[in-house]
Amino acid sequence: MIYPATRLILVAAVAISASGQIPNPTGAIAGTGYLPRGPIFIAPGQVITIFTTGVPSPPTQPVFAGTGNLPTSLAGIGVTIVQEPEIPARILEVSSGICGFCGTITAITIQIPYELLPPVLNGPGGVGGLLVTENGVAGNGIEFLPVPDQVHILTVCDTVIGVLNGPATGRCAWEVTHANGSLVSNTNPASAGEALTAYAVGLGATNPAVPTGQPATQPAATAQTFRMGFNFQANAPPSAPPSVAPPPVYAGLTPNYPGLYQINFVVPSIPAGLPPCGSYQGTEFINTNLTVSVGGYSFDGVEICVSVPQ
Repeated sequence: MIYPATRLILVAAVAISASGQIPNPTGAIAGTGYLPRGPIFIAPGQVITIFTTGVPSPPTQPVFAGTGNLPTSLAGIGVTIVQEPEIPARILEVSSGICGFCGTITAITIQIPYELLPPVLNGPGGVGGLLVTENGVAGNGIEFLPVPDQVHILTVCDTVIGVLNGPATGRCAWEVTHANGSLVSNTNPASAGEALTAYAVGLGATNPAVPTGQPATQPAATAQTFRMGFNFQANAPPSAPPSVAPPPVYAGLTPNYPGLYQINFVVPSIPAGLPPCGSYQGTEFINTNLTVSVGGYSFDGVEICVSVPQ
C-alpha cells in the first residue's frame, strides 16, 4: 500500500558543502547541498540544490517553477548535464542570498535527468559535468560521477512547501510520518507493527519510467531493490544495511511530486530492555531509540523514537 503525502512537499537541500576556497567567476559552482565534500556523485532523477557564485543578475526573490512539468530555464538560469549528448536539467527553484565570505550565492534546485548516461548498474559511470548558464552565457562547471542512486532521506531542515509540524528542537527531524501524515517524534513515537513512510530523493530509475520533470501520476517503484536495516540502539547513526536484508514494503515515486520518493516500511518487534526516548542511559540522553537505514549502491537512514512496552 502507498500512503499519500498529506503535507505538500517539494524537496531541496540547503547547506553549502564546499571544500577549500570559494571561486568567483560567473556561475562557478561553490557547493552541492546535502552531498558530502569530495567527489560529487549524482543519480538519475535526483533532486539537488547547487550553489553558484558570480551570477550577474540573481533574482531578488525566490522564483518557483510551480505545479506541473518543470522547466529547463527559470529566472533566466539553466543547468546543463555535460555528457554526450548534453542534457538540460529541470528546475524547481532559483533563489539568492548573501554568503559572508563569498558574496552573493545563487541557489538552483534541479532534478537530474533520468537520461543520465552511461547506464550504471553496480558503480560509478564515466565523468560528466554540471554547467550553469544565465541567459545563455555559461559559467565554470564542476565534475560529477553518475551512480545508480544517491539516497538522501529528507529532514524538516530541507526546503519544503507547506507548514512544518515537526518538533521545535535543535535537531532536524526526519520526514518520517505516521499514516495520518504527522511526523514521528519523541512526543509522537511509532509503535511495533506500525506502517511508516519516509520521504527521500535520489533513489534512481523507476519501473515504469517517468519523464524527467514530470510528476508521477501513479505508483512507480524503484528499478532496483533497496535493503533495510533496523538498529534498536540509542542515538545510533545510520549504517549500510546487511547484504541480505528485507526490502521496504514500497520504495518509489510519490504521485504528483517530481523527484520525490517515499519508502514505506513496518516497525519490527521491539526488543525487551530498550530504553525509552527522553530517558537517560548512564549519562547519555536518549533522543532516539531506533535507527532505520535504507541502502542500495548508497545508503542513508533515519533516527526515530518507538514506544517501549511497559
